[in-house]
Amino acid sequence: MNRHDSPRDRPWRRKGATTAGKGTPVAVDVSGGRREWSVMALFLAGPLIWSVHFMVVYLAVEAGCTGDGPGLDVFDPPAPVVVTLAATAVAALGCLATALWAYRRWRADQRDRPEGRGLETPYWGGSLAFAGFLLSLLGFVSVLLVGVPALFLPACLP
Repeated sequence: MNRHDSPRDRPWRRKGATTAGKGTPVAVDVSGGRREWSVMALFLAGPLIWSVHFMVVYLAVEAGCTGDGPGLDVFDPPAPVVVTLAATAVAALGCLATALWAYRRWRADQRDRPEGRGLETPYWGGSLAFAGFLLSLLGFVSVLLVGVPALFLPACLP
């Protein structure tokens, strides 16, 4: 309790006050720090990069191969192949960068771990950073599996 708090600010501490259905009886800071947000960003980065890459490639090939509307002449072949290869290069580099970032975060958490810190601690940033590292590598492989066939196969089949 902060020494500047007044009983008026803590209605759950007053006599007769009930907290049923009114939230937590104690103020909880859910904003999190920069460290927690960066770990969550690392955890989600690989799958997010892969899904954005997949949608960009899908929409470019769809517009180039089947779109005959106004303004879609820009996407006529060979544009789907160029867009696919460029998006694949950018997404693959992004996945590798986030994998490296997550690996470094995981190693830093392992190095800075105090003695006796085990599974009962509330901060799981090291585990999430390692999971983010693995998900970024999975995203990298998925990006390559989506984009590399553009080197060998035609974008639009007749």
